[in-house]
Amino acid sequence: MLKNYLELDNVSFLFGSGSSIHLGAVAIRNFPVEVEDFIKNKSGTGANQIEGLYEEFIHAIKALQAKWLSDSSSKISDNEDGDKILTEANNWTYILKDDILRDTGSKEIATEFERVLNYLIAKDYVLDEDKATDRTDQLKELIIAIKEGLFEVCDIEKRETPSYLIEKKSNSEYSQQQKHGEFLKGNNKYVFHEKFIKSLLQRPLNLRRANVFTANYDLAFEYAFDRLGVHYIDGFSGFHKRFFKPETFEYDIFYPGSTTSGKVQRIEKVVRYFKLHGSLSWVNSEKRDATNLYGIEEMPLRLISKLDKKGEIIVYPTAIKKSYTLDLPYSELFRQFASTITQSQSVLITVGYAFADDHFNDIIFQALSNPTFTLIIVDFNGTKNNPNIERIKDLNDSRIIILQGSFFGDFLTLADTLMPDFNGVDTKVKVAQTLNDYFDNSKKDKE
Repeated sequence: MLKNYLELDNVSFLFGSGSSIHLGAVAIRNFPVEVEDFIKNKSGTGANQIEGLYEEFIHAIKALQAKWLSDSSSKISDNEDGDKILTEANNWTYILKDDILRDTGSKEIATEFERVLNYLIAKDYVLDEDKATDRTDQLKELIIAIKEGLFEVCDIEKRETPSYLIEKKSNSEYSQQQKHGEFLKGNNKYVFHEKFIKSLLQRPLNLRRANVFTANYDLAFEYAFDRLGVHYIDGFSGFHKRFFKPETFEYDIFYPGSTTSGKVQRIEKVVRYFKLHGSLSWVNSEKRDATNLYGIEEMPLRLISKLDKKGEIIVYPTAIKKSYTLDLPYSELFRQFASTITQSQSVLITVGYAFADDHFNDIIFQALSNPTFTLIIVDFNGTKNNPNIERIKDLNDSRIIILQGSFFGDFLTLADTLMPDFNGVDTKVKVAQTLNDYFDNSKKDKE
């Protein structure tokens, strides 16, 4: 089914956190427990600790949940264990403990990670502007700690595939998902990202470059690109020093052409790649100059991890919805997103994206005003317990296709089954295997 859409001239994918869960990445629909624990460990009176840090965090959470609690007080009841439980209309349940609502299963604070960070940054800005007040709060330190905590939990090289996911796939009623379980046990954790990229790159060369947009901060696609030898145009330029230069989004890569005929041929393995909410590897550089006008540098994670107070310089993930995206690099990234998907004969395939970001949604709905635009939603939950996707379904628009459920709504199924299996996709892998076999046989002959 997807093959016809992938042969359109303008193909784009938008990836959300659902595409990285199998890598051990944390979802940020709620506030991750591991980041909360990181703040707890930073709070105190000991060496390298900050007194009152966790209390400042809890105060912010209570402020953010106050209206929700007030409006939902009639829905809270005691369960058989004596816990206070809030049940919402979509059947999601939350436990109320110490005046804070948490997810009943994961025990995560039931407030979106970015909403917490956005609130703290906005409050810090207001207090900074009030020159008459002497500040005694720990907001700046708390913001730094949250960023550092997220850095630790989003570094997927240090994470493992959840055991429950391997077990679930291995025991699935679908043979294809049983195979996915075996893949997840293997040494190459990026195998599904690689499968997806291989298929995507087999589109006919006369079509425009495929566009991969992601709201994730992790480097899953970067690792997969590198393993496959794929060139990706991501807005950064340089080798030892890589700085943000938005004009590079308009670049392309070609083989040397014939000067007499004036013909050139495009390099095959190239993808346009956009990290709409920033990245673990983006930092504010020390100074701006002619080669670094925007003050944003891309660095290897191993170097960033050695920096003191790395939370002060990491760019992600302060894309404060519609307000912050007016600033670079987000203004340019969102301009590229809007410009790309609103063109004629375009298809946008969202994967693991719950349509919870207003800025993304505004651009997508703008694209729907184009009669030649197609929207394909691949999401595990889909319309189940997700009013955002439910509203999209209710539009009853034939240009909107929703693939949902544990099989069709899974990124692993998309990468391994739904993406077209073009001929020659593993040519280089086969060449490498042939060479290895040849040298192995030659060595045996000499022995």
